[in-house]
Amino acid sequence: MTMPKDSKIKLLNELLAAGSPFARDICADAASGIRAAIIDEAGIPLGEFAKRILRLYDPRAHVEVLDFENGHFDDLFVVASIAESARRLSGYERGILVVSSLERAGVPEGGRMSPKRKNAYSQNVDMIENYIMRYSQAFDNLEIFFI
Repeated sequence: MTMPKDSKIKLLNELLAAGSPFARDICADAASGIRAAIIDEAGIPLGEFAKRILRLYDPRAHVEVLDFENGHFDDLFVVASIAESARRLSGYERGILVVSSLERAGVPEGGRMSPKRKNAYSQNVDMIENYIMRYSQAFDNLEIFFI
């Protein structure tokens, strides 16, 4: 099942709110602002949203987004993107890597998630986690969200 972009933005907000050290009312304000932006069809890109909304939850954190929507997942090419994200995340007190639409990478529009594709998705998640952990000494605190 494909999750629409607005649902991903709402989910990301909920995930970030769950770990927020701030009051729940700030999280509720952010959620209402997100709903209004989606209704108004503001169309904010997921990466930009993640970077802006994170400032509410933890101003010290740094966020990187790997978005595979309408893309193809090939280990050879993805490693460079992961390494670049890892370098940009290093040195921050808290880092968050958001991996979006990985389940749809390489699946044509309207295509279904066959057992073979589900297996490939699982392997891709493992590959990203394993590769990013090569840089674990550069991170004090890293969270990875797959949405």
